[in-house]
Amino acid sequence: MHTIEKIKNDLINLGIKSGDTLFLRISYRAVGKIEGGPKSFIDALLDVVGTDGTIILTAFPKKYIRQFRFLHRRQILTDKTQLKTLTGVMSEFAITHPEAKISRKLEFPFVAIGKNADYLTSNHTHDKNAYWIIEEAIIKFNCKCLRIGGEPLFGTTHLSLEKCLRDKGENQTNIRYGIYVMENGRTKWYDTPNVLFCKNAFNRNNSRIHPIATISEGTVGNGYAIITDMRKAYNEEVKIFSEDIRNATCDDPNCITCRTSYSFSDTTNFRFMLRQTARIFSSEYKQTIKAIIQTIERIFFGIKVI
Repeated sequence: MHTIEKIKNDLINLGIKSGDTLFLRISYRAVGKIEGGPKSFIDALLDVVGTDGTIILTAFPKKYIRQFRFLHRRQILTDKTQLKTLTGVMSEFAITHPEAKISRKLEFPFVAIGKNADYLTSNHTHDKNAYWIIEEAIIKFNCKCLRIGGEPLFGTTHLSLEKCLRDKGENQTNIRYGIYVMENGRTKWYDTPNVLFCKNAFNRNNSRIHPIATISEGTVGNGYAIITDMRKAYNEEVKIFSEDIRNATCDDPNCITCRTSYSFSDTTNFRFMLRQTARIFSSEYKQTIKAIIQTIERIFFGIKVI
């Protein structure tokens, strides 16, 4: 079991400094058990970034398909509701921190703690893009991404892909989710539209982005840890997608995101369904059935984004 001092020393040795603004993508399981649990990790990190630093985490709640919103009228978020997040144990404990601030955009919330937390969350309102808070943190506070364990993501791909789709006049069809939010005594449904990306395509592009964006690598607790410069990651991703927007797609013929969701995808939902139906008696029948279900959902509930 790791002590708080051990975790603090690991974070300092990784290169985290007082005044840093960090977007966290932390797997507590990868870090290993800490005296005091995940709360101690949050406290240790806040000690390292100090009073001038800020940490940001996703805090996304359960959402519902837009077309079935009448079934979820009782599931209402308010600014006085204790937010129940689905984005990991670190987010759960960050939300309960006495100095935690939550986005006003409750349908797509982030939690932040530190010097710039109030500015970022109070300005992340319903009219802003889903990942506005991250974009603002990059522009104004030179936000870095701290990842420990988990998938090799930089935290910028949603932003860069959305920009390039818009710039090139392209779009993506996704299922539109949302939730009811009550403000000033009035309940309103809010959609949560955002672009999705294929992780296989990301992993292919990762070899180009990683050496440019990486600030430092090491170990925190038991977990592999990396700090990346989010501005550099974003700029490199924009360059990759601007060179050819199809760089956002992979080569897997059975990837529903790449094959059917983009306006420039290389097949139709119907043809994709036929391809999956032909595979239903193969050893990959579970993945095939899942792909068929996802395609049907997209046909009936999909809405163009961007």
